[in-house]
Amino acid sequence: MFTGLSGAALATFMRMELAVPGSLFFRGDSLRYLQVITAHGLIMVFFVVVPIFFGAFANFLIPYHVGSKDVAFPRLNSIGFWIQPCGYLLIAKIAFLRPNFWKYYDKPSVYLPLLDKSLHRDYWNVNFSAVDALNYMLQDESFIDRSLSSQKNIERILPKLNSKFDTYPTWTFKLKSKKEDFSDLGYTGSHITTPRKLLNLSNIIDSTEAFIYSAIKVSKARRKKIYFSKCSDRTLTTAGWAFITPFSSNPKYTNYGSQDLLIIATIFAGISTTISFTNLLITRRTLSMPGFTSRRSMLPFVTISLLLTMRMLAVVTPVLGASMFMLLMDRHWQTTFFEFVYGGDTILFQHLFWFFGHPEVYILIIPTFGFVNMVLPSRNIRRIASKQHLIWAVYIMAYMGYAVWGHHMYLVGLDHRSRSLYSTITIMISLPATIKMVNWTLTLLNGALRVDVPLAFSVCYILVFITGGFTGMWLSHVGLNISMHDTFYVIAHFHLMLSGATLMGAFLGVYYYYTSLFGVKYSRNFAYLHLLYYFGGQWLTFLPMFWLGFSGLPRRYHDYPVVFAGWHSLATAGHLVLMVGIAFFFITILDSFIERKVPTFYNYGIPRFYKRGSYYLFKIYHIHNRKNQYQFLPSPKVRNKIISYSGELDLK
Repeated sequence: MFTGLSGAALATFMRMELAVPGSLFFRGDSLRYLQVITAHGLIMVFFVVVPIFFGAFANFLIPYHVGSKDVAFPRLNSIGFWIQPCGYLLIAKIAFLRPNFWKYYDKPSVYLPLLDKSLHRDYWNVNFSAVDALNYMLQDESFIDRSLSSQKNIERILPKLNSKFDTYPTWTFKLKSKKEDFSDLGYTGSHITTPRKLLNLSNIIDSTEAFIYSAIKVSKARRKKIYFSKCSDRTLTTAGWAFITPFSSNPKYTNYGSQDLLIIATIFAGISTTISFTNLLITRRTLSMPGFTSRRSMLPFVTISLLLTMRMLAVVTPVLGASMFMLLMDRHWQTTFFEFVYGGDTILFQHLFWFFGHPEVYILIIPTFGFVNMVLPSRNIRRIASKQHLIWAVYIMAYMGYAVWGHHMYLVGLDHRSRSLYSTITIMISLPATIKMVNWTLTLLNGALRVDVPLAFSVCYILVFITGGFTGMWLSHVGLNISMHDTFYVIAHFHLMLSGATLMGAFLGVYYYYTSLFGVKYSRNFAYLHLLYYFGGQWLTFLPMFWLGFSGLPRRYHDYPVVFAGWHSLATAGHLVLMVGIAFFFITILDSFIERKVPTFYNYGIPRFYKRGSYYLFKIYHIHNRKNQYQFLPSPKVRNKIISYSGELDLK
């Protein structure tokens, strides 16, 4: 819940930035905006959805559903949990803390690269242009904030400059007159306009002399070490959460610091996930009741889905870990896995990452299939339609997901045969997805629907899943993908699948198992409000992004032409509506523990429990209550007989 709220806060930052054109929230800091995007993606995937399904639901349900008291290795389970917050804190450092945090180098020396252009020719014969310095300072807002925001700092440095000036060679400043047009340098008249404040030109000239003096006094040895002693507070995240090389593998682009923390945080998440799925797969293999190890059909749908996705994680997580370690070796140990100049392959990293990344999407959403497969028959009082076809459709969909990672890479130079192959297999995945939809639709027919919160979430989930999957099929086509790949269309598609379908499936599972987990009823009124606002907010947020994508607006930019302001403002309003739904979810939990309503027999979301219980109640009712046709509830004596008839069921 905590990491989910922090990821939602980062999403709110982005939507506030994009609400109106002009960069009012981040004040023109495009790199900061990209960092927030990266942290949002990593937090939501690795530290929200994965812990919900494989931390919470899997640890609660799998031992219970296979007939075990606990997981195979409880202490190992605890280690897997405590590793998770470590990775989250590293990512939170990049997203939430101030830009100047964790710097341990001396501030004047950071501007030595500016002087290198002049100093590398002749260290003592310098003809440095102040116009060059002004151009540099105008591009580097952080320097303006640190060095020029305080007049006292300038006055403190200038006396030292005057006393030491004769020791150093004469500086030649090529300055234009104040009356001339300085528009080519980014300012007009005698003032410079920056996003933060108006700075007087004379102060800039004086401070230019001051910072040149401060930088020149650093020795040559210090100047050589500057690139290796500096901990960078920024990371070039032009590719979002995917760590695209060569930016992430070469310190020339990202320097040492935040990019390394991102890589280490991802490794922590992978270690935690590996511990969890190993533990739970061993639990299923060694601690199951007799007959459960080989008879898949006896397991509940959600357990089948979770165990399938854990097997998928066992295949793809080591690939992600290997690629992260290769990045670290390229950055710190002078290997050349991804350096094209030295024989490496820059595109290799994308193949490794997306071989993990695309099956990860199925890993996140397949457990929600299990929840829907359990809710629909239990709330319709009939069996799921064609259960074996449904199970095999999910398996085929999962295994085909290994072969389609290339549709994320149509624009990196793949040959035409490879792109056609990836496109064809991606389109073929629509077949098992369609089988699932047919199963769900037929299950809703010819039954006795009992409408409650889990059923309402299931129906809304199906609608969002259809839309997200249908818009994804368009992206499987090479020609359309090339025109849509870097636009908001892709943002809308995968957010409908993850923020929409996956998280709605998680909420569905919470409400379905709420009384089983916590022993109290959830508050139905607040739960329906949660569904209403969350479901409506999804459409209001992401439908406008489809139109932005059709219009060609590129993603990863924090500013945009004013013509797109209407759609973006609508999307921001939808995000705020969605956050109201999240607030109602927490109110539901709080109110349920305040009221502490006792759950009824029906409220326990246990597989096949309701159907068998209804059968025994029906039989016992007709056997023992024929004399009183209006007595619908069995007496305590009859309930004891139900227990004796049911055998495996404990109705107490």
